[in-house]
Amino acid sequence: MNSKLPPALRWLLPASALALGIGGGFAPWVYRPPVALQLTAPGLAEYVKFLAEVRLGQLPIQRLHFLLPLAVAALSLPLLAVNARLGLGRLWEWLLRLAVLPMALALLSPVWAPGVLLSAEFRLQTGVAALAVGLTVVAPLVRRLPLRGLVAATALLALLGVGLALRQFYLANDAIAATYAASVRLGWGGWLAILG
Repeated sequence: MNSKLPPALRWLLPASALALGIGGGFAPWVYRPPVALQLTAPGLAEYVKFLAEVRLGQLPIQRLHFLLPLAVAALSLPLLAVNARLGLGRLWEWLLRLAVLPMALALLSPVWAPGVLLSAEFRLQTGVAALAVGLTVVAPLVRRLPLRGLVAATALLALLGVGLALRQFYLANDAIAATYAASVRLGWGGWLAILG
């Protein structure tokens, strides 16, 4: 059996993880022309806490679900980058593993004080970010992971993560639209996460 995949397939997997990470962490899910009215998925995870309906318990939002696409990308990209079956080459492996660092940072609380990062509210986010960085370091030790299983697990988790994040977006949509005094549609960050 050939140990490497055709070039199109080799690049499709890390490109999908990058799209999921960029869409899930850095591109706007709520897009309004003034920059101050644009929210990424991590921004939404913080923003929804302050909606009156959420604070009064009328809207059951799971804010961490907004972070799931980014978390899946940050945890899967280092494993995909070094996978022996993909054979991307050392330079690309390093670049893709380095791309995990901004993703891990985007998972953290906006306030980077030790007390905040380790508080009950942000402990899970901090742990996932640390795990992503740890996987970036140890990924070469697991370069022989079966690609089929890795892709299946990543695809399943990505579908679940994007689905749950979108559900939260549409649950909060009316409340967000009310605070913006205008209708809100899914921005290109959400669509990029779906594509990824």
